[in-house]
Amino acid sequence: MKKFFYFVISALLFVSCSNNQNSEGYSILGTVHADIVGKIYLQRFEDKQYTTVDSAEIANGTFTFAGSVTEPMVYAIVPSQKSQRAQIFLDNHPLQITLDEEWEVKDLKGSENSELFHRLLPQSRQGTLNIDSLVRNHPSSPVAAYFLTRELYKYDYEALKKLRSQFSDSLSNHPYIKSIDRTLASLENVQPGKPAPDFTLASANGDSISLSSLRGKYVLVDFWASWCPDCRKSNPQLVALFQKYKDKNFTLLSVSIDEYPDRWKAAIEKDGLVWSQVIDVKGWQSEVAKTYAVQWIPTGILIDPQGIILARSTEPASLEKELERILNPR
Repeated sequence: MKKFFYFVISALLFVSCSNNQNSEGYSILGTVHADIVGKIYLQRFEDKQYTTVDSAEIANGTFTFAGSVTEPMVYAIVPSQKSQRAQIFLDNHPLQITLDEEWEVKDLKGSENSELFHRLLPQSRQGTLNIDSLVRNHPSSPVAAYFLTRELYKYDYEALKKLRSQFSDSLSNHPYIKSIDRTLASLENVQPGKPAPDFTLASANGDSISLSSLRGKYVLVDFWASWCPDCRKSNPQLVALFQKYKDKNFTLLSVSIDEYPDRWKAAIEKDGLVWSQVIDVKGWQSEVAKTYAVQWIPTGILIDPQGIILARSTEPASLEKELERILNPR
């Protein structure tokens, strides 16, 4: 009875707050499975990283958070006893959520943006979300901007530029739009026909390798990581590609964004990667990856002997067609 009374009072407070559209902050009222206890954390998701901003205790199957955000963004609620993150879209409005045993958001009531995010998240996870339609129908929504940032790798420069132009000017200073703008600026500088920006990184042998040191050959720069399933699946194709063209003025340069060198070196040995290997342990914060507008791995950049970019793809092995055309002309 005590638990029921606590929940009813909390719910009434939530309804009261929901009617106040001039709220200066957010309030989160959450309900969880009875078996889940302990501390939980509220984390902001930005620049592909989670940052803890608050914590709370689960009491009688419920929890609350209160505060304010400077910009509406994606957050996650994380229990101390589980590794899962329940993602929500948080703005300065009341939010009521119910989490199931698997720590998935079962039910949600909140602002228009929060409810839109909740409806679209399953589609995004399943790869069925139509980003073009979402942006067209919600040009003023930061939710649309967020989902576009998740799929930037799918767009070339011109397509992304067109999508960006559809957003309302009211979002121009939002972090998600700024992220899109940074990607566009980077993409513009690494388009086919542009000089490939030089870089120098530590190699697996303990020395350093510069991209410019490979000038005079066709080079496929492959961005990858040992923890990336798609990268590891792609590696056998790259091994075959290297063996096929290594005697035709071609080589590879693999750039890892691993944060743990030992795991990187183990993957190199296991996958039989015998060409030049370099690493940037900053992970997704790698300046080289940012310079080349890498939003997804694997990503391949094909460069000619003069250091000019020829093509790029999120499936590096697919660039073999371009190599075949160049190295085996008919």
